[in-house]
Amino acid sequence: MKNSFQDDYRESEMIELFKLVKDTYEGRSGVDAFLELEGNNIPFELKTTSKGSVTTVRDFGPAHIEKWQGKHWLFGFYQGEDVYYKYGSPSMMAPWIEEKAEYIRPDFEH
Repeated sequence: MKNSFQDDYRESEMIELFKLVKDTYEGRSGVDAFLELEGNNIPFELKTTSKGSVTTVRDFGPAHIEKWQGKHWLFGFYQGEDVYYKYGSPSMMAPWIEEKAEYIRPDFEH
């Protein structure tokens, strides 16, 4: 549970730093946060790591692909005292999401 706590803490830091709004309605299975901009809620997926690479999720399946499509992504890299962030727009992330969809497709075809 320690990693989950650390991830939640780091995500909270990112939400505050980038002036996002935490999604309290959908929880862990929905949108992580929104950017409120000109009356629109722009959905963000937040990922943090202390290892230099980011993993996705356990029990990865088609629902994750659907959840991720069209979202903006914000990655937080926490390496000791060094912290940096990377942003991925929906169009930047689309090829990666499609690659993951193709990878799991055989497991879910009937």
